[in-house]
Amino acid sequence: MRILLFLFAFATVLRAQTGELESFIEVRSGTLPVILTVPHGGMLKPANVLARRYGVTGTDSNTIPLAEMISEELAARYGGKPHAIISRLHRSKLDPNRDLEEAAQGDPTAVAAWHRFHDSAQKACDTVMKKSGMGLLLDIHGHRHLDQRVELGYLVKADLLKQSDAELNADTALIASTCIRDLDKRSPVSFAELLRGPQSLGGLLEYRGFRCLPSPSKANPAFLAGYFSGVYDVTAHGSRSGGTVSAIQVECPWNNVRDTPENQRRFAVALAESLGVYFEVHFGRKLK
Repeated sequence: MRILLFLFAFATVLRAQTGELESFIEVRSGTLPVILTVPHGGMLKPANVLARRYGVTGTDSNTIPLAEMISEELAARYGGKPHAIISRLHRSKLDPNRDLEEAAQGDPTAVAAWHRFHDSAQKACDTVMKKSGMGLLLDIHGHRHLDQRVELGYLVKADLLKQSDAELNADTALIASTCIRDLDKRSPVSFAELLRGPQSLGGLLEYRGFRCLPSPSKANPAFLAGYFSGVYDVTAHGSRSGGTVSAIQVECPWNNVRDTPENQRRFAVALAESLGVYFEVHFGRKLK
């Protein structure tokens, strides 16, 4: 009888922990070859999760509703929704866009949430590769740099973006180290054009009214200007280390993108439209 009571109590605790993790890390299955990850938009600060002792703890405000609008606009145009993995935990409790040690700092619930976030992202990548053969992960963030542009991170540092197109195209080691390594092999355009040409994601978004970096109008950041080139999520789940899902860190400025629901919707429309062109040009297939 005692064994049965123990097993019942253990199962009850396990179910409670599972439900808690599901509320902390939201996972949505999709049908499009697109994956959205949102690591820094959460606001939950549960008392049973210890506060992180070091690292950045500020939230990326409004990135969750922005991602939801992007999902809606993709569904409206292409007949299916993207996969989505969303951290609802405040960044002071968990930072999924860092390695496990810095992300969770030893708290067991945060550790479990980190694993759920990244296991789910990898499962989504595996599903996309199995079903579609290739795909794209967009890691949605927010920034407040003085230059209010959409910053697109490919794991190419700011100083390297200062190179000429010819130098970028000749740097095979750099290309192999990016999170769009597989996409570069598929795209008919050069690596430099994939980063900042007219049909780059930055170029397509600029055509629709959103200033971007890198892009045809802004090939590299100004001296001492901020620029996020990508961190853990795009490294772990992009095509840098293999696979056919490439990744881009999408850093959204506050002004004109995240500040109001109207601007969030405008950006979601522009991004959804841009992705349709992006898939046809670079992946050689329609987004559907």
